[in-house]
Amino acid sequence: MAPRTNYDDEYGYDDDDLNNSHFDDEFSFDDDDDELGGGKGSVGLDDDEEVNLPYEGELFNEMLSKLHGTLIMYGEDDPAMMDLQAELLQIDSEKDEVVDDMFYLEEASQIAKILKRHVSASPKIKEIHDNFMKDITRFSDESAEGHVGDYYLEDEE
Repeated sequence: MAPRTNYDDEYGYDDDDLNNSHFDDEFSFDDDDDELGGGKGSVGLDDDEEVNLPYEGELFNEMLSKLHGTLIMYGEDDPAMMDLQAELLQIDSEKDEVVDDMFYLEEASQIAKILKRHVSASPKIKEIHDNFMKDITRFSDESAEGHVGDYYLEDEE
């Protein structure tokens, strides 16, 4: 080992360690497929594998994404929308672990009830509720158009 220099740290690495390629290899993740899920006996997903949700699961996740995206995008300056967001987040945090047999329509209906309670607080929340309800119809009629767009509010420009 070389004499101690200003590169020495509490772990004892010195100039030789910093200048040798084995130091880089020691902390490299390039060849760690076996350790991070790509090797034999791993539990992780391969790059080719996809998680296949049923149609209802995909629809529900899309609706949640639109709803939370809308509240984040448009709710910053609207106290009623902030209250709605807080209530929805509270319910999310109170839920137990996700159950495989989850009924997505029932979960969406619970969210619709929460939205309906807040409809009178703001015309924006009424629009969010109405557009959310359009997507709920897609549970029973997959060919229904639902609400088109990434958010449940239209731009006011």
